[in-house]
Amino acid sequence: MIVRLIQKGGFKSRPFVLLILIFFIFVPIGFSRDLGKIPGRLYYSLCISFVDSENGWIGGQFGKIWHTEDGGKTWELQRSNTNENISDIYFVDKKNGWAVGYNGLILHTEDGGKTWVRQKSPLKYFWKAVYFKDKGHGWIAGEMGTVLGTDDGGKKWKVLITGDDIMFHTITFSPDGHGWASGEFGVIYASKDSKKWFLQDNAIASQEYTVWSISYIGNHQVVASGISSLLLFKEDYNSSWKRIYALERLNGERSLFRICKFRDKLVCIGQKGIYYSTSPYGPWKRAEMEGRLPYGEWLYDLWNNGKRLWVLGIKGSIYFSDDGIKWKRLK
Repeated sequence: MIVRLIQKGGFKSRPFVLLILIFFIFVPIGFSRDLGKIPGRLYYSLCISFVDSENGWIGGQFGKIWHTEDGGKTWELQRSNTNENISDIYFVDKKNGWAVGYNGLILHTEDGGKTWVRQKSPLKYFWKAVYFKDKGHGWIAGEMGTVLGTDDGGKKWKVLITGDDIMFHTITFSPDGHGWASGEFGVIYASKDSKKWFLQDNAIASQEYTVWSISYIGNHQVVASGISSLLLFKEDYNSSWKRIYALERLNGERSLFRICKFRDKLVCIGQKGIYYSTSPYGPWKRAEMEGRLPYGEWLYDLWNNGKRLWVLGIKGSIYFSDDGIKWKRLK
């Protein structure tokens, strides 16, 4: 439209035309650079990991990894050397972390993300979840019901299980080595030694359900959450999974994306809210969140570093809490 006006003599002042051209050409570029440094503003943010109250990382679309050293007040965009989406990120300390994603993507850093190096994946699958017990022992779960394992920090990844036509969305372990992986169709696999995996009976194995999150909560007990306010509880390693109808009233038919144990409470995040309880059976209560969620925002990921909880929305909303009840929003 600007070109047409120039050709027709619609602008009498050449300096004015040049000023307009400069604005439309260069100003958006400047805005894009600035906004690109803020998680969720130009690219969806998908995963979060904090090792303490100050040092954290967020992974997102097109290989974006953001890092903060001041508790989220400012963010630095790190160079991941990939355009693949980052689906999960896990740091065990300020230096050592892993990020996974599409097309067999496995990234590793030993310097807090200043440099990210791609590790060799035995399969070119979509990796959805990563979990590390320490700098050496870790696991990845994802496409085709696959679980990978490593005992050397990812220098070599081994296929532990694969071949089932499902997507694993979550993987977790207890301190004594029991593990669980789950995802589509409510299917849950388990392991007693982190190496041999078997299909575990549960209450909701059906095409209608997806399990988004599994968490060990102590005393051999495990909880899981998923689509349509799905909540599952396993009272001990040898018991069957039970479905609990406790969050439908608060969360409706929305997904419960993450659940974890924080001190004496269970904390669960849904698309539009955060909930807490001292028992899987409830009563569950809605947590107090500072401000309102932006339009179209979904609360998607939850991180527990033992001292503080962090919640991430796909559009970059970040909340934190030291008790699971009252949540402050990063400005």
